[in-house]
Amino acid sequence: MRRRAILALAFGLLAGPAFAQSATDPVETVRAFYAADDINAVRFYAKRLRTLYARDQREAKGEVGRLGFAFHVNGQDTEPSFAASLALAPLSSEGDRAEVRATFRNGGPQELRYSLVREAGAWKIANVRSLKGETWDLVALLSAPLP
Repeated sequence: MRRRAILALAFGLLAGPAFAQSATDPVETVRAFYAADDINAVRFYAKRLRTLYARDQREAKGEVGRLGFAFHVNGQDTEPSFAASLALAPLSSEGDRAEVRATFRNGGPQELRYSLVREAGAWKIANVRSLKGETWDLVALLSAPLP
């Protein structure tokens, strides 16, 4: 609980500008998502990802569904130094699609790739993939049958 409070405070300082810019900047959309520090912050998800996430929540009926971890930190727990180690970088942006790389330390070096799409003029997270250690694809995980 204390870790969440520290993260909320650290990211909260960045949240104001991030929320204001998120409609036009894919990196700031991802930064605002991290500032929210909540995988239930579906306002950042593209329509398809929101649908898959809602289905998982509904089918899991209050139990652990297809996601047994917080994908944005690639783990169940968050190291206290996580916020200080988070670095976001734009990788590509063409039309209504963009990719952002997130690197950080949480149980070791982590790298996530955020795929974003522009919906109704705002950048939304369409998919997330882990590229280090145990690799995964969020849309594939949420599309699979319940364990």
